Amino acid sequence: MKYTHYILQGSPIDPEPFGVIAIPAAIIAVPMLIGLLGAAILMDSGRYVRLRYVLHQREQRRMNYWRSVLISLDKVPTNQLIGLLKAA
Repeated sequence: MKYTHYILQGSPIDPEPFGVIAIPAAIIAVPMLIGLLGAAILMDSGRYVRLRYVLHQREQRRMNYWRSVLISLDKVPTNQLIGLLKAA
């Protein structure tokens, strides 16, 4: 949530000193800010999905390693034996 947090927690600008000029700028800036917020949410979601995929792949590699260890010991790789290796 790096980009989303930056956009939502950024320091707001006080429009009082700008007067009437701030109204047209705000009309353009609000949809632009909404678009940037949407893009930030999309990027953060993509990063989260990629992280979950990497963690899933890491777990699958560990499972394959434990299965290989059990096969090398002439054991049938069952969930119970894999659980024992996980606990060790």
